Amino acid sequence: MNNTEERRFCVDFVEFSFLVEACIPPQPIARSMFWANVINEYYHQMSEEERVKLWEWISSNPTYQDGIKLGIKDCLLFDARFDPNNQYKVHTHYEDEKETHLCFKWNGQYHISNTTSILEDYITKVENLF
Repeated sequence: MNNTEERRFCVDFVEFSFLVEACIPPQPIARSMFWANVINEYYHQMSEEERVKLWEWISSNPTYQDGIKLGIKDCLLFDARFDPNNQYKVHTHYEDEKETHLCFKWNGQYHISNTTSILEDYITKVENLF
């Protein structure tokens, strides 16, 4: 393996779910970084069924429920990203380029990640996925 290749560690869905559960905010920075990766990267690597199962699993955790009640931003973002009823296909048109994005609604905007939203001026159509 050369230096530019990325190493991958494979875990099954149950192991992954336990890891996500262990990182429910508030946690130290390393766990917080993993939590953001679950929202921004791993979400896209999961099947629709896995997304729903993970959301149900984490939503039943008392620490997570407390985080939601206390308004902990990272818990609220996870909820917005994984809640099956909050998933949208957003069509955009920007500089002669048309794209479609899988988004979640957060604070009144359609987000691609926890830090990136789509400007309304470029949205041409929004479809609720459920």
